[in-house]
Order: sequence, then structure tokens, then C-alpha cells
Amino acid sequence: MKLQVITQKKLQKLTFLFLLVFAFGNINAQQNTWKIDPSHSKINFGISYFKIGEIKGVFDTYKGTFISNDEDFNNATVNITIETASVNTNQPARDKHLKTKDFFDAETYPKITFISTSMSKISEKEYNIKGNFTMTGITKPIELKAIYKGKFLHPRFKKTVAIFKIIGAIAREDFKVGTNYPPAKLALSNKVLLDAEIHLTKQ
Repeated sequence: MKLQVITQKKLQKLTFLFLLVFAFGNINAQQNTWKIDPSHSKINFGISYFKIGEIKGVFDTYKGTFISNDEDFNNATVNITIETASVNTNQPARDKHLKTKDFFDAETYPKITFISTSMSKISEKEYNIKGNFTMTGITKPIELKAIYKGKFLHPRFKKTVAIFKIIGAIAREDFKVGTNYPPAKLALSNKVLLDAEIHLTKQ
């Protein structure tokens, strides 16, 4: 009889521990999805022109998400898709040329994508984001720096907004952008600087 009481107590204890672990695991497993707000975000780029000038531009149409398991975005997953034909350098003739096979070949490759493989916190406000960048059908690993600028509760929509500044660089020739247009070799730098401000709305 005594053995039976001890067994029941042990069983109750094990059951309690199991439920506690299960509940804790569920809390940790909850994911936070943050959606890019294109009405407030900007994806900018710049490239050296004849070594002394600079051409700047933006991509006007894009979407993306950051999915995190905690509030500070450490180990978050980043997924961004850009419409290639939305390239805008504020010069219509140049933008039309950029969409051709001489550069982005937007008709054949309508999307530019970035899918992260890691997002690591390196200081209170800085993260390294590594991932696969695809442009003109070519995929290469790149590394970006993300600076966390803070977050706030939007007074109108009652949703939390987080803001990041993201900077980095890509080698356009790795993606064959401009390599079919010989004057680009003389006029344009191989390095394209990326400078984005990303506003994320918590879903």
C-alpha cells in the first residue's frame, strides 16, 4: 500500500514536470512575424560613376518579413523580394536601359531576392545578417550590417513598429549586371553600395 502511494506521487510529479516543460516549450516556440512596411521603408543603392561621381537609385516595389523567436531579433529569419523593374534612378531613359539585358534583364529575371541564413546580434544595436542574394538568376552569399534604431507603438494602428538601417555592398559583376555592356566597365564601379531603412510592423 505504501509503495502504491509513492508511485502515485511520483507519477503526479512527473506529469507536472512534463506539463511545465511542454508549456515552457510552447512559449519559446511562439514566433513573431514582422512585415516590411513599404510606405515608410526605403531600399537605396549607389554606385561610383567615372570614379568621381555617384549614381543613386532606389527600388520602389518590394515586400518581406522578419520572423523572430524573441523581441531582440537575434537568430531572426529574413526574407525580402524586390521587383526588378521597379528600379528608379530618377532618370527615365537610364531606368529603361537598366531594365534591359545590358543590366538587370528585368523581363527574364523579374525578382531580386534575399533569404537569410543567419542573423546574429554583435552588440546592443548591431546585427550581422548573412544570406543568399539572387539577382539575374545568380545566387551568391552576402553579408549585411543591420543597425537597430528602436521601436514604438503606432498611435493610429496600435501596432508595434521596429526600424532597422541596413547597409552592405555587392559586386555587380558577380551577377553579370552590366557585363554585356562594355561602356559599363569603364564608367561604373564594380561595387554597389546598399543602404536601406526598413520599417517593420509586428503582425
